[in-house]
Amino acid sequence: MPYGPPGRPTPPPRKRGGGFTSVILLLIFLLVGGLVKYAVNTGVDLGIGAIGPKPTTTYNPQPGTAPAATSDNPLLTDSDGTLVPAACDYAPWGTQVDKARAFFESAATCLESAWKPLLAENNLPFESPTLSVTATTDGITTPCTGSTSNFAAFYCPANKTIYMPISQLQTEQFRDNWVVYLSVFAHEYGHHVQAQSGILRKANSERVDAGARSDKGLELSRRVELQANCFDGMFIASSKGGGSLTSSQVTVATRDSYGRGDGPGDMRDHGTAEHGGQWFETGLTNLTPSCNTFTAAVGEVS
Repeated sequence: MPYGPPGRPTPPPRKRGGGFTSVILLLIFLLVGGLVKYAVNTGVDLGIGAIGPKPTTTYNPQPGTAPAATSDNPLLTDSDGTLVPAACDYAPWGTQVDKARAFFESAATCLESAWKPLLAENNLPFESPTLSVTATTDGITTPCTGSTSNFAAFYCPANKTIYMPISQLQTEQFRDNWVVYLSVFAHEYGHHVQAQSGILRKANSERVDAGARSDKGLELSRRVELQANCFDGMFIASSKGGGSLTSSQVTVATRDSYGRGDGPGDMRDHGTAEHGGQWFETGLTNLTPSCNTFTAAVGEVS
């Protein structure tokens, strides 16, 4: 389901085991096979192709807060829609919870300063999202994931919360390249902008009508996710324009955007890595009309 991570968490390292481990794996294989058969026969979404159950699309906004619209949403039809250069005072990055929380809180302040005026210009409401930064996902319960502890960074529209579990940010791979974590956060914040503007409400309604796992439903999910990539690029461009990011950091974020997307066996709800990177680069032009994925050809959101 949509609104989850633009990539996937790093899988745990494999451990060697003996015959007992092989027996356990065989039993798990048989159990999963039974669940897959059950899902096919009943239509239950077990998150096949993802790492753990994916977030739900539960979204029940207050009536009258924003127009339920996608391609003709005021945010996307504003020909001058752009984020002003953002001079952001990012707190130092660190993998300790307190340091990571301070970093994402400083980023959230900057993102709000960038997006709130643009929404106001188009008579759209704005409410700050809640931020959850934790060491791991253990014990975290959300309206979108239930009690599962197997999820990556994502935005839950049901409670307007961005979840950023540090253990799922691939810090072993990206180390101190904090612009990557900023970009992931800006993507999830982009989903909040979609929720505030009414885009998410309309897209979600159409997806439910079409069937969440139907071809049309998955296409709508990809349009939502790729637009969040584009909004991510807009903010990165804004932050560079304000002198808070260097050209080399933007290059790192751009390269990373081409490394995330649907892989073999995935449900095809986020878009290919190539299209993910292309929409991120489109966002670097810093114009909201350019991020109108809902008017793009099907071949541009595959």
